[in-house]
Amino acid sequence: MSLVNIIKLSATPSTNTYLKDLAKTCFLKDYTVVVTSKQTKGRGQVDAQWHSQPNNSLTLSVFKRFEGLQISQQWYVSMAVSLAVFYTLKHLKIPEISIKWPNDIMSRSKKCCGILIENTTKGTHLDSAIIGIGINVNENQFKDLPLASSLRLASGNSFDISLVLEVLLLQLKIQLTRVENQDFEAIFNSYNQDLFRLDTVAVFSTNTKVPFNAILRGVTKSGLLVIENEASQRDTYNLKEIKYHF
Repeated sequence: MSLVNIIKLSATPSTNTYLKDLAKTCFLKDYTVVVTSKQTKGRGQVDAQWHSQPNNSLTLSVFKRFEGLQISQQWYVSMAVSLAVFYTLKHLKIPEISIKWPNDIMSRSKKCCGILIENTTKGTHLDSAIIGIGINVNENQFKDLPLASSLRLASGNSFDISLVLEVLLLQLKIQLTRVENQDFEAIFNSYNQDLFRLDTVAVFSTNTKVPFNAILRGVTKSGLLVIENEASQRDTYNLKEIKYHF
């Protein structure tokens, strides 16, 4: 992609942090990308750590500005990024892929990609986003992480990480252009139809920490998870209110 400025680092604690610090010192163009073969302090959702293996993972952050996007519409950015990774893996013929709310990408019920988006706002509008993505590409084992996988483990094939990056950046541009064009309904429908365990029983827990079964019915346009309990009652939860197991 000729319009992408790629900064390659041999190692860094966090590509998101590196890009945030860079944005404080200079004007960043859209699709400025920081990519590294070794990230030592990667972060995930709700302060979780993201573990990656040097030279086997694709770890990157992308800077993107937005105009005219309300803060209330920022969830569409998250959905679009999830779809970009989903379609990247689909292009690479990774089997049985789905999106686990809010934005983990699964293959055969195991996580192979994590996303962390950090937004900057101005007034009532979203000003910019730093989009962090970690994809397990060529790992062949995950010690003490039974629910983790990689593109190699899922497909049986090894991948050129630079090719995975090329496909991903193309898909990011396609999906984020849909956000800029306010193609919100299509983004929303695409995201929901590819949800992990949609319309099936899954295991959840709330602040009580007592696991319970419920049917996953989808995600709202503001990013709330919709589940249906045994009494056929539907409730919505944000990321901090519920833990989604399997």
